[in-house]
Amino acid sequence: MPGITTRLIVIAGLLLLSAVVTAQSVSRQTFARLQEVQEMMETEQYEQARALLETLSIETQENPYDFALTNQYLAHVSVILDDPARARSALEAALSSEELPDDLVGDMSLFYGTVLLGEEEYELALDALERWYAVARLPQPSQIFSLSYANYQNGKLARSEELVDRALGESPEPQESWFQLYYRVLFEQRKFDEAEVVLKGMISRKPLDGTYWRMLAAHYFELEDSGDGLASLMIAYSNELIEADTDLRQIVSLWGYIDAPEKGARMLEAWLESGRLETDAETLKQLGNLWLMARERSKAVDTLEEAASLEPDGKTYEMLGGIYFEDESWDSAYVAYQNAIRQGDLEEPARVSLLAGISAFRAGNNEEARAALELAAEDDELRPQAESVLGQMD
Repeated sequence: MPGITTRLIVIAGLLLLSAVVTAQSVSRQTFARLQEVQEMMETEQYEQARALLETLSIETQENPYDFALTNQYLAHVSVILDDPARARSALEAALSSEELPDDLVGDMSLFYGTVLLGEEEYELALDALERWYAVARLPQPSQIFSLSYANYQNGKLARSEELVDRALGESPEPQESWFQLYYRVLFEQRKFDEAEVVLKGMISRKPLDGTYWRMLAAHYFELEDSGDGLASLMIAYSNELIEADTDLRQIVSLWGYIDAPEKGARMLEAWLESGRLETDAETLKQLGNLWLMARERSKAVDTLEEAASLEPDGKTYEMLGGIYFEDESWDSAYVAYQNAIRQGDLEEPARVSLLAGISAFRAGNNEEARAALELAAEDDELRPQAESVLGQMD
């Protein structure tokens, strides 16, 4: 759960328990045993503390208040020992006690809901946290945020927005995860302008955090605004805030998408030459595509041939065949298409056979052409075209 760690849960719970034990009428015997448990916990004797609490839980079953406090302590020890299932069952037992004061039920519901959030039991967590909130006198901003998060996970976006807005307004030092939730809640309600304001506020607070620039780019991409999305990534790149290969690849792809493929190709080429990106087949195929989009056919061919030599791939050879075919380089087209067929993994292998046959025919290689065309003719849809070319050979 964002913003809450097991340690924070434990510390908050122990402070709560100390206040409850001193303020309420727990029996003298149980109070003494719980003090023993407190001392054990202070010296990190957690297993011994849990064993004592398990025994005390049985002994206090006839006293609802003592039983509830004992199980609340047991839940905290279980969290420390990374046993959320036992923490949950202990809290469920505590909450089943009758005639407990509302403030104690509320506090236990808060702890129970927090444990459930950690277990991703969002529906149950929401129910518990709403019970706490209904009786809470002075809820802390972090606690209000937990309730907002539970509402978000249950699809209650308007309620989540209301609560996270309150948490942010009442906290002198709100956590970044609160703003992130606020942004998601607004965006998913299609309040795009408000969401953008929140996101830009996050950037203004942490302008050197590349994560937020990537979020801003993603925001624009979701709105199909590739230009502003690319601009956001370029700002981050120019300030050396992003270094991941995926970010760099996305930048050059976007240059192609906004009709500036040559700029993208030259950036990618420079990164390959400098070693910033590894020269592998996938990157070379991306570069070849960009050169092709930029109508730099010679560079596209050289790059794709290098990619195919590093990692032979049917689709790469098919692309090469297409370039050679359009350039009427029939021998090269035939070789590329045959390599594509040999490598496989083609979406339309029969169509590639047809193109290979046509290439061979136009190169004057009738024997190779016939073999490829007869293979293509096995496809019902392509048979008329294949037989038409075969007829020209007779």
